[in-house]
Amino acid sequence: MTTKPNYRRKRHGIYIHPLIWCLLVLAAGGSLLAWHLHRAPETPAPDGSGAAPIQSSAVSDELPGHIVTPSGIACTLTQLPENSIYTGNLILVNNWTKFHFPKNQEDSLDCILDKRTDSYYVRDSSVYLLPEALSALNDMMDAFAAESGKKSVQIVAGHRTVEYQQHLFDQSAKQNGLEHAQRYVAQPGYSEHHTGLTVDMGTMTGEFMDSAGDYRWITENCQNYGWIVRYETGKEELTGIWDEPWHFRYVGIPHATEIVRMGYCLEEYIEYLKAFPQSGSHLMIDCVSGHYEVWYAQGTGVYLPDSTPCSISGNNIDGFIVTCKTA
Repeated sequence: MTTKPNYRRKRHGIYIHPLIWCLLVLAAGGSLLAWHLHRAPETPAPDGSGAAPIQSSAVSDELPGHIVTPSGIACTLTQLPENSIYTGNLILVNNWTKFHFPKNQEDSLDCILDKRTDSYYVRDSSVYLLPEALSALNDMMDAFAAESGKKSVQIVAGHRTVEYQQHLFDQSAKQNGLEHAQRYVAQPGYSEHHTGLTVDMGTMTGEFMDSAGDYRWITENCQNYGWIVRYETGKEELTGIWDEPWHFRYVGIPHATEIVRMGYCLEEYIEYLKAFPQSGSHLMIDCVSGHYEVWYAQGTGVYLPDSTPCSISGNNIDGFIVTCKTA
């Protein structure tokens, strides 16, 4: 006599028909797959940029169409282009967060030699900056010359292409060893010099500028012109670059003021701004140029003022920083 196989499944004494059992397993597997596909990524992007895929907060029922900020600014929810996250004065660029080169970037840069004031020098006509950064550099160097009576600063580096950054990295590795190059020279494609917001300062004697002595005033007052010393002692593990008192980065006056006040490097500051989401409490900054209200928007759905002047910058990772002058 042939005996039928026993397909019964028992759990706590309850019989489950084999067909129902299969359906339950398939349903559970489908739910797990759906959760996996929709959950937020927990690891850096595979391209090494350190940035997870942008989570778009499109204009939808998830957020109200209009808000009024803590200081009374009326704002409307606006959808910004995804690639604009990679532009602005507050983009973070380091050895694990790459720079996204805009098309025809060279067309937006100014030659420092052509537009500098007579209060400082520049290496040659190959040194370029974005116009806003160059205007702020002129203001700062004019003030330094008036304060100190010195006109001995020379701008030795500004915007760089990937090819030139590769040349500098290879040259440093050949002359000083790979470890030295990794400490003091950013990886090609991951250098702040690609942004057009950075300068290296030197002297007419051919040396890099120090933060002490004759040039201490620049280090202590640069935030009042929108600049910060980008790489400082004690921040190496966060920035990926060792101390460089000659390397200045433009971020705008209110943010430079807050960075110096908090004692942050740019990596810390970009994270700090996330504590001021557009739907919550906002950061208020008082500085030499006025009073500002600042908020962070994750994704591309951003509340923008209806009439109050503001600046908008991507952070090059996952969202935007809105900066409004209120007084």
